[in-house]
Amino acid sequence: MPDRMPEDRADKVGRVVKSDSNVPTTPQREGFAYFRNSWIEFKKVVWPARDDAVKMTVFVVIFVAILAAFIYAVDTAVSWLFFDLLLKRG
Repeated sequence: MPDRMPEDRADKVGRVVKSDSNVPTTPQREGFAYFRNSWIEFKKVVWPARDDAVKMTVFVVIFVAILAAFIYAVDTAVSWLFFDLLLKRG
């Protein structure tokens, strides 16, 4: 047998909240609840140390530059192969 009644619901944190059918739900109430819950979740975030964040950012920038160079090289090779060798243009 469930230990909660059908009118009960769980909030974002897992606490059981009684639904109050006397309080009408309005877009303003829902919007306020959304931002309140977002702020609660935001406070749970564990941010990395500044040194770690800088190292990860540098790694990502270098990786993107290498990947862009690789894609450029492959694109150039394929276009050369297609236009110059197969179609004999250029």
